Amino acid sequence: MQNVDAANVDYIEPKPKVNYLTNGFTLRSWLLTKDHKRIAILYLLSVSAFFALGGVYASLIRLELLTPQSDLLESGSYNRVFTQHGIIMVFFFLIPSIPAILGNFLIPIMIGAKDLAFPKINLLSWYFYIIGGSLTLWALMQGGVDTGWTFYTPYSTTFSNSYVMAVGLGIFINGFSSILTGLNFIVTIHTMRAPGMTWFRLPLFVWAHYATSLVMLLGTPVIAITILLLAFERLARVGIFDPAIGGDPILFQHLFWFYSHPAVYIMVLPGMGVVSELISNFSRKKIFGYEFIAFSSIAIAVFGFLVWGHHMFVSGQSIYAGLVFSFLTMVVAVPSAIKIFNWAATLYKGQISYDTPMLYALFFIGLFLIGGLTGVALGAIGLTVHLTDTYFIVAHFHYVMVGGQVVAYLGGLHYWWSKITGKLYSEFWSKISAMLVFVI
Repeated sequence: MQNVDAANVDYIEPKPKVNYLTNGFTLRSWLLTKDHKRIAILYLLSVSAFFALGGVYASLIRLELLTPQSDLLESGSYNRVFTQHGIIMVFFFLIPSIPAILGNFLIPIMIGAKDLAFPKINLLSWYFYIIGGSLTLWALMQGGVDTGWTFYTPYSTTFSNSYVMAVGLGIFINGFSSILTGLNFIVTIHTMRAPGMTWFRLPLFVWAHYATSLVMLLGTPVIAITILLLAFERLARVGIFDPAIGGDPILFQHLFWFYSHPAVYIMVLPGMGVVSELISNFSRKKIFGYEFIAFSSIAIAVFGFLVWGHHMFVSGQSIYAGLVFSFLTMVVAVPSAIKIFNWAATLYKGQISYDTPMLYALFFIGLFLIGGLTGVALGAIGLTVHLTDTYFIVAHFHYVMVGGQVVAYLGGLHYWWSKITGKLYSEFWSKISAMLVFVI
């Protein structure tokens, strides 16, 4: 056998592994990518920008409310600021954040697929988001809108002199982003699961996004049509919502809340999926009652379409309709309660590790519980007629949205941060930030 002298052997440097972060560094390679991971990063950057802007508007509101006088903002500017805060946070942060970022990145990995079913449509959904967001930002920079994020008629169709049409068009275009994302998730989960990945082996994160996608697909077209009708009345003066020309303003409320209450679950359900993963992982236990949590996600999606009338108890609707909506509001709380009880049971006798994502998960349970219980209270007609349009409603909504969705989003982002970026964060500073988020 011939002896080989190691000194005479040429060293062959191994080729660096190519991953989604290193597979092309040009702007073109990012803007034309069809990789679900890169698209998730594009969403992360754009959604974070809108989150920061919405936070600026929130800070302006809080600074103005430090004193009774209009020290910082006069009344017209204040109306514009809180309207723009709501529009940006609801339509451009809360709704897309977890599905478009964490869902896009993780669902194919979790079910054993190479990518989502329609990669080009996935990229198109991001472009719809950017176009809709850019148009909305342009309108806000030109003077904004002062109707409130709900665009209640007839003020929005007749009396407001702000940029209602431009903002409405931006939200309309952005709606296609949600529709395409929901369609992509449903088809992917149905048709691209790895062999052996049956429905009851799916991670609860995937179940939550499946339920969310159903709401996106069925509910978003309703708000899109509503915005078109609003624009048509504003332009053509055809009586649809304005009673002065033969319209019905209550019709707008029915159409708006038929989407916007299920939209609450578009925001919260993905967060619940994140929390299910965090609780199980950091308590070192299999999730308690997997099937119940999975089916509760579907139940929330279904019942969420049946309770819109509880936003309209003071609108003059029939007392019998009010009773039905009040009962259904109590019923829709049951699936959420099932999740909280099962998370608590999972924690019981678990080997709990209080890492940063787990802190966010525990904060979610406490804060969302407050939001949920105040929601049940608001389902009682006799109480709600007195609390409508008070800060009790604002507090309830923000306990669910910030205490629920935002906290879950931050927990999921910390949990999968190293998977997404290949880098670690400081555990000490992340815990400090988690405590600040909880306290503030």
